[in-house]
Amino acid sequence: RMAETQTLNFGPECGGVVASPPLSPALPKYKLADYRYGREEMLALYVKDNKIPIDLHDKEFLPILQEEPLPPLALVSFTEEEQRRRRVLPKKFR
Repeated sequence: RMAETQTLNFGPECGGVVASPPLSPALPKYKLADYRYGREEMLALYVKDNKIPIDLHDKEFLPILQEEPLPPLALVSFTEEEQRRRRVLPKKFR
């Protein structure tokens, strides 16, 4: 009968648990990578005259190798057609 008259209390005083403050919006909610590289750092790694490493001249890799590697797309200019299409795209798709 005593259980019928007791009220349940789930507040901070229940069990001595103290609620933690909400996370600050300025702090990330996930751990960022230890090593992060921006666009400029990645493009600086590209060397136009690099050749395919000898280790990759294997039967396993031959079907996917190209004589001349493609440059990073950030360094490739848009064609006239691509430029025209890009101008008509809504800003969120550019």
